[in-house]
Amino acid sequence: MSERADQFRGYLAGVGEAIAVTIDVLDGRIRSMRYEPQAKESEGESKIWILPAVWDIQTNGRWEISFSDTHLTVQQVIQIVRAQPSLGTTRLLPTLITGSAEAFLHGVSTIAAACESDTLVDRMIAGIHLEGPAISELDGYRGAHPAEHVRDWTFREYHALQEASGNRIRLITLAPERTGSPEFIRTVTAEGVVVSLGHTAATDAEIAAAVAAGATLSTHLGNGIAAQLPRHPNPIWTQAAEDGLNASLICDGHHLSPAITRVLARAKGQDRLILISDHSPLAGMPAGLYGPWAVDASGKIVVAGTPYLAGSNQDLPVGVANLMKATGWDFATVAATITRNPARLLGQSLPELAIGDLWEGSIWAVDESVPGQPEIRVLETWIAGEQFTA
Repeated sequence: MSERADQFRGYLAGVGEAIAVTIDVLDGRIRSMRYEPQAKESEGESKIWILPAVWDIQTNGRWEISFSDTHLTVQQVIQIVRAQPSLGTTRLLPTLITGSAEAFLHGVSTIAAACESDTLVDRMIAGIHLEGPAISELDGYRGAHPAEHVRDWTFREYHALQEASGNRIRLITLAPERTGSPEFIRTVTAEGVVVSLGHTAATDAEIAAAVAAGATLSTHLGNGIAAQLPRHPNPIWTQAAEDGLNASLICDGHHLSPAITRVLARAKGQDRLILISDHSPLAGMPAGLYGPWAVDASGKIVVAGTPYLAGSNQDLPVGVANLMKATGWDFATVAATITRNPARLLGQSLPELAIGDLWEGSIWAVDESVPGQPEIRVLETWIAGEQFTA
């Protein structure tokens, strides 16, 4: 069997200060690394960035396939997960939204079975995100989650799901005003689960109690909330001001305006911000009506006949470009929101770039030659020695 050698030259992102580096890979393993004083790209060319691992901690499906579907199959999970590297993603948290106990059980069991049947899928799935069912039952705050399945958590249901998932549940989004939330948060965070606040109409005191109990994230801050709110206090400002909470943002061009994105990014700072795709099950689909959902000509996905957004149709590179435009941050800074920050939130480290290790990384071309209008392309992604092109 012939050996295959590859070489990657560019700037290393997600590790602090940008460093020019050349990485040689032989048959999927790092053979050598050379740090250089400056990159080798010519004037006017796109700058090549090497990202050691790209995370998406909230993705609901793709191509009319939902992780929440009661008929979800192992092959569908594999299909969606194996599509992620072409988008630049190497680690993800499949996300189930509020559904029946049976739907949750089927979803986590099917994802677990997919991990057990495909080693690449098992490597890429860093956990499961349950967005619900203990969210606000109020219209607006509830978003696109079905009202009939909103309910409080019970430890019996949680432990049954965790067992069925093979202990893969790593992130739970809940509304802290739900009955028993502080006790639930304390218990599951002690077991290593990250708790996030979302789809909530909570008061300042309820948010503070949740943070004191161990909640560390706000899910898609600025969204999953009523269209009309008191000027202050309201759950957006309270969570934005809470230093104990990181925040995930959807920067698809529909969920947040540039001004709100800029304000929330400034409130959280570069180290506590996490960019998510929030892929809808309709991600990758053309404009049209899909049962109770609709994709309009601009790519916005809504509950048909309502203004309520129902996930995103855009991929992480689009979100990265939009976050750069809104904040004025450069790519190296924004790259931390899809690399270092989500890894730290989940208590994991970025892959070590060590000689002999299987190469995991994503190669992006970034053109910042026009101020405020970055152009980003994913060139290729490597996971466990397997190459994926965009």
